[in-house]
Amino acid sequence: MTNVTLSNSYVIYLSLVLKQLTLSLIIPLVLGVVGNVSSCIVFRQKQFRSNGMSLLFTAASIFNIIVLVYGVGTTLYGVDHISPDTYSIIFCKLRLYLRHIFLMIVRSYIILACVAAFALSSSKTKFRSLCQPRYVKWSIFGVPFVWPLIALHMPLLTIIENNQCINIDSYIFPFAIYFFLIVGVIPVFLMTLFILLTIRNLRLLHYRIQSSIATPVKFKSRDRQFIRMLSALVLMYISTNLFYPTNVLYSAITHWTNKSSERIAIESIISSVTSNYILYINNVSPFFLFITSSTAFRRTFSQLIHRYIRHVVTRSRRIHQTLVTMISIG
Repeated sequence: MTNVTLSNSYVIYLSLVLKQLTLSLIIPLVLGVVGNVSSCIVFRQKQFRSNGMSLLFTAASIFNIIVLVYGVGTTLYGVDHISPDTYSIIFCKLRLYLRHIFLMIVRSYIILACVAAFALSSSKTKFRSLCQPRYVKWSIFGVPFVWPLIALHMPLLTIIENNQCINIDSYIFPFAIYFFLIVGVIPVFLMTLFILLTIRNLRLLHYRIQSSIATPVKFKSRDRQFIRMLSALVLMYISTNLFYPTNVLYSAITHWTNKSSERIAIESIISSVTSNYILYINNVSPFFLFITSSTAFRRTFSQLIHRYIRHVVTRSRRIHQTLVTMISIG
């Protein structure tokens, strides 16, 4: 009887830990929204906005905000309320489907930025032309229409059973394989591949310059800054991107295993950490990676802050002078 009591107490304790972890998601939500809004403002400045990678970073930042507000918002709502996905079949089918689409749109923009960096550093004119803003804008516009079609199987094979929003049994393992490859492996592979090809191109360019070999590539310092920011972002994805897909695959493999209540509680915490904190790191961190890896980004952001402070101070002085004048006249 004592062991049963201890077991129940442990499960209750773990459920409280899970609730506190969920509530603390407000911190990455605020940091992520503020950081991504700041990134959008910086990348829309005159010295950045004509660059193809800047357009892709801006688009990724916008969808990072959407991911965080939608993903964290729906999770926080379920803490003190009955989650709609336990009784609404429409919400059940759309919740993870929409989050998956938003997340994959962000990953696609980062992959496209890696492709743009490779093209920009290429010695071939036809590759470099792919970085022109008009082509980049078309790709930015097209990506959000592609992923709803690719992921259409998700809502079709999701049901509510015993007040839980789950995949049908025959879809559990195929979905885990899809998720592991599409969300985890393939994006990291493509990002790494094109970043390594970009580094190779830069080394060849440096060799040609050192050897006084004529080269058609005019590589600006600003372009190097973008590649530095992109490299930092790719390193973050390499470090964190496989945790959640691996956990999804593990859950599918062990789905038909009899589990104790303690194991279920522990796995729920691990799932929460991987599907919330680790998953959203890539949506929260870009601004902080940009500001630490790029002097140009850091300088522009600092100038914007100083400009805003001067604007506020000047406006306050004008209001003060107006009030003083009105009082003296009165």
